[in-house]
Amino acid sequence: MLTPRLPIIACLCLVAIDASAEDLNDILVRKITAMPQGGVYASYRRELPESQRFDDLYETVDELGRSLQVGLNGKLKVEPRKASGYSFCSSATYLLFCAVLEDLQKNGQLKFPKQLNRELADVGGSRAVIHGEFDGVGLFGHWNANGPGTARLFERLDLGSNFESFSEAKAGDFLKIFWNEKIGKGERGHLVVYLGANSDGSAIQVWSSNQNNEDGSHGYGMMWIDRDRIHRAVFSRLERPGNLVGWLDFSEEEKTCDYLVGILKNPSSPEEMRKVIGLGE
Repeated sequence: MLTPRLPIIACLCLVAIDASAEDLNDILVRKITAMPQGGVYASYRRELPESQRFDDLYETVDELGRSLQVGLNGKLKVEPRKASGYSFCSSATYLLFCAVLEDLQKNGQLKFPKQLNRELADVGGSRAVIHGEFDGVGLFGHWNANGPGTARLFERLDLGSNFESFSEAKAGDFLKIFWNEKIGKGERGHLVVYLGANSDGSAIQVWSSNQNNEDGSHGYGMMWIDRDRIHRAVFSRLERPGNLVGWLDFSEEEKTCDYLVGILKNPSSPEEMRKVIGLGE
């Protein structure tokens, strides 16, 4: 795998970070209240005519793209209401991630070049995204990929810590849940924000776009998950968002992750996965 080069710090991409990792977790949790509620949880709809089965998924990507723009001042502009109709787990968590980056830029804690904000806002064409053509390609392509996409992005850019232990988890951590043993091809997974556990640790509360929320709604919302349903878990804690500037030091080839592309056809082993997210030799 390619190792990212350290970002070259220049006046255009000077980064000032005052928030601690715990502060960032708090910011993420508080920002959930600004996200849409409910809506349509987008999925493949086998009951519809073949030509319409992917429509909800396409619309999710289109809405996400409309919600992420770059203003005339070069800063990221996030309008969650434009993505309120349709969502799936990676679109919801990426919307939240970008909304936090927007706030950090507004208050001066981050100063990103316009080009980086453009690449954050570029989620790709809906059909290409849904049919896996952009898995591992670009920023959202990492986030949306099967396997440990978010964790791989965090590792490549040193955005924060990846770990697997529930005992280390804090509210505001991103969490990739694997419902089965597969990583990549054949995988069943869910990307969420961890909110906490019940008193005996047998269930966890998360936020994302979910098929069924605890209030009976679908789409954006909170739900409880029994721990015994979770086959594997990978947490990612946002600690150094300023390191996103390193993305601009990548060549076009480096902006594609060979590992994430490869596991679409050949499932990853747990050992290989741990290695690429910084948890193994």
